[in-house]
Amino acid sequence: MAMTRQELIQFLDGLVELASKENKAKAVLVKERFISDFEKSYEYEKEVREEVSYLPPYYIAAMPDDVQEEIRKKVIAALTEVGECTPENIDSAMCSKIYDLEDLIDIREYVRRMEEEQRKEVEQNRRSGR
Repeated sequence: MAMTRQELIQFLDGLVELASKENKAKAVLVKERFISDFEKSYEYEKEVREEVSYLPPYYIAAMPDDVQEEIRKKVIAALTEVGECTPENIDSAMCSKIYDLEDLIDIREYVRRMEEEQRKEVEQNRRSGR
């Protein structure tokens, strides 16, 4: 069975979600390394390489308050632009996972922040484990 890159990432994200809290950061790094090695072995077209490389399974509600407020403003602007800005749609968007908003707003900035936070957490865990 062949998978698209996006399907592979979603499958691996599902596996990461199954990891215990203690092993989740390590699982994310293993997944990222696998995807990176795979991409080096099998070149993608330029358009595909510019896609978000990692779609985290995190809910927006779990993000810091300032990030949530920033996302809320962008969601409201995007929903207003398409004529669907209702309290229900805003609440629904804010209760979703970050990659569920990919079609509504540019999530790359938030993904980068989360990846950096995960890397810092893994480094801290490595240092404290020594």
